[in-house]
Amino acid sequence: MSTEAEPLTVPAEWTEHVIPGQLIHNDDGTVDDIAPGVLIPFPDRTPVLHRAGSAAMVVASVTGRAVGLTAYGSLVAGGWFWAGLKAGTYLGYRYVRAKDLQEVLGGMNKGADWNKVQQVRRSRWRFLGYATGVTAALNLAGWIALVAGAGMTALDYSWMIPPAITAAIAATATALYGRYRLNAPGLEAGQVIAEQDAIGSDEPFPLSYCVGGEQVIDCVSRALAAHGIGTRAITIVGARNWGWELDVTLQGSTPGKVMAVADDLESDLGLPDGGFMMEPDTTDKSRITARLVQSNPFADMPAPAVHAPRSLSVHDVVVMGRTMDGSPFELTLDGFCALIIGAMGAGKTLGALRAINEALTACRDATVWDLDPIKGGLSEFGDLMSRRARTPEECEEALEEALSYVSARRHLMDSLKMGDRWHATATHPNLYINVDEFIQLSPRGKDLAIKILRTGRQYGIYLIMAGQEATADALGDAVAMLIAYRLLMACRFEDIKIAFGPGAGREGYRPDRMKPAVGPVANDAGQAMIMGGPFNRAIRYQFAKYTRDQIAGAVPERVAAGVTAMDSDTLLKAGVALAGSGQRVNLADRLEALAQQGGVDDAYLVAALLRAFDKTGRDFLPTNEVLLPAIAGAGIEGVDATSLSTKLRKHAPGVKSDRTDCPEGVYLRGWRRDDVEKAAAGLLDPAETRQNLGKRAA
Repeated sequence: MSTEAEPLTVPAEWTEHVIPGQLIHNDDGTVDDIAPGVLIPFPDRTPVLHRAGSAAMVVASVTGRAVGLTAYGSLVAGGWFWAGLKAGTYLGYRYVRAKDLQEVLGGMNKGADWNKVQQVRRSRWRFLGYATGVTAALNLAGWIALVAGAGMTALDYSWMIPPAITAAIAATATALYGRYRLNAPGLEAGQVIAEQDAIGSDEPFPLSYCVGGEQVIDCVSRALAAHGIGTRAITIVGARNWGWELDVTLQGSTPGKVMAVADDLESDLGLPDGGFMMEPDTTDKSRITARLVQSNPFADMPAPAVHAPRSLSVHDVVVMGRTMDGSPFELTLDGFCALIIGAMGAGKTLGALRAINEALTACRDATVWDLDPIKGGLSEFGDLMSRRARTPEECEEALEEALSYVSARRHLMDSLKMGDRWHATATHPNLYINVDEFIQLSPRGKDLAIKILRTGRQYGIYLIMAGQEATADALGDAVAMLIAYRLLMACRFEDIKIAFGPGAGREGYRPDRMKPAVGPVANDAGQAMIMGGPFNRAIRYQFAKYTRDQIAGAVPERVAAGVTAMDSDTLLKAGVALAGSGQRVNLADRLEALAQQGGVDDAYLVAALLRAFDKTGRDFLPTNEVLLPAIAGAGIEGVDATSLSTKLRKHAPGVKSDRTDCPEGVYLRGWRRDDVEKAAAGLLDPAETRQNLGKRAA
């Protein structure tokens, strides 16, 4: 062995990593001498132990996750299997013991019941035996097929394959059934499947669950079927802002049966109280329109505008509000004789009467009265009402006068050539008498109202009666069905039978399901169901919501434009003194027109007398001091006190002059206005001349 040192052999590539020697002079004056040398590069390698540890962790992680997932999956599947096994065992016990049949029978109360149960038990055991035999045969056939077709040995593990597959199928089915039961916690122990998932089930569910028309149809179908109401077809009419509107064709049922379970349907569908509404098809008994109301259908109804003075006629179609289906709620006021019934807060006065009279007082051919025996009536209309009464006695007097108009117009119809029915015009208007709280009328007042109801419509005299009840006692007589229009707001069910008829509730007319206002909560105030005239739909109508300020603000303008008063022909015929200058001027104009036609004596003279009374505004005028100068001023000559008396008595027998103190002197002789008006009535209607046999109280 040599002791000489081997020379250092430097690989050629190392020359690239040689550091040259150098002196480095530092700032502090020192010098660093760096000797030359060689940098030896080492490859970047992970240590063996580190690499082994990382692989072990990966294996452990993957293995642990796999084990965990396997364990968790086995646990979950085991839970499903256990739940299915328990339920299957219990259901199997019930099956073989025929417990379901015993429940249907209500127990075994007699020998026949026991015999039925025994027979079913034997039948079910027999079926289980057959099923077991068939399963065994199939397993045997599978084993034979494996041996003969697949070439397997007959006595090795091949005989276990078919039973293992059968067991796996049974276990899987049991686990899946257990999972189904765990996901249906409401499923009873003795129930095989959940009712809502059963084929042909009609288990109802709330309407709020629905997200489309198909689900709404299914929802309504199930709710109706739950109460024994079959349907042939259900179609969506529309999705409204308040809910759903559907067309339903019934099968083996009637609209009355549907309405009878309205409360139950609201519970099933999750609707608010009164939210299920029904309107039958008048042409097809099997069809109804169902309305599922989830919110106020009139919440978006705009505020109404007040009509201009004298812009309407009773012959016009006037919009009063809105119908529930979105169409306008319209009325023709000619012939509008109405009964309005509603509980306190239902909106009779502030809703229905206010909207109706807003239109009536804008009509140029309507005269309106306001009667209320106990309250303030329609005070916001002020002087737009030609007559107001606030006690039972005042109401009685007003109704008695109105009844005299009926008799008067009976005789005027022919002379005015109106035909069979009074035709309202600006000179011969309809009379509308509002009677709020008519229940508080005196017995005689109710009798007078009933007489007007029976006879007034033909002669343009109409009652609009409002009250809280529609009983026969409240009306004073069973006359509700005689009234042309019956409006029921939130009321009692008994009121429906009186006002709409005994069967109306079954046809969907259920205003008793509406709620009156309570304090600031409006509820269904102002809504009504209507029967009569063109109204034959069981649907709700909302009256326009006029405010008191709107009405009060319109009064001055309407008064300035002129308030239509009762025509002088009717007043004179009824023997009632003319109460307004407009009526007197109208009477004077008619007399002058009659004089111009010719052939009628003294018409121009009596017109001049009426204008003199109207000019002075007095009820008595002296003959020589005022009346004779007025006659002369009208161009009529040759008339003195004696001839004037003769002419007036000619047309109103029995009238005579009188004496009294007046501004022109003391105890002067003259004439009273009502006597001159009687002479005018005799001129206009000669038949009246024979009836004016003396002075009558105005």
